[in-house]
Amino acid sequence: MNNLVMLRKQHTEVLEIMSNIDTLIKKNALDTMAKDIAYNINTLSGKLKMHLMSEDKFLYPNLVNSDSKDIKDIAHTFYNEMGDVAEIFTSFVQKYNVPSKILQNRETFHIESKEVFHLVTARINKEDIKLYPLLEK
Repeated sequence: MNNLVMLRKQHTEVLEIMSNIDTLIKKNALDTMAKDIAYNINTLSGKLKMHLMSEDKFLYPNLVNSDSKDIKDIAHTFYNEMGDVAEIFTSFVQKYNVPSKILQNRETFHIESKEVFHLVTARINKEDIKLYPLLEK
């Protein structure tokens, strides 16, 4: 599947942006880093939206029409789970998409960024380990 190369590249880009944000947060200088963090959050949001659109438009429609029951089942499971991740991520972006929101909610921002990034990373790992290898067979 040609799209797998693109989807894996998008995974790499998303993980890199989250790492960049995490590095900026760890500098413990939110007053000076909030603008860069907000920029990266918005960049991450754009990348994830493109990734989800690619999955929704190309990947999952092909999977649910597969001849393999295993692939159909895992596609339905992954697709249903993604809705929760997308909602949580969208809420996070809306809360922290500008520097002032980050600065006004420092403590919750630290906690929520770890939780959301862990959730997105786990989802990416699950797709890379369980879903994509199935498709490469």
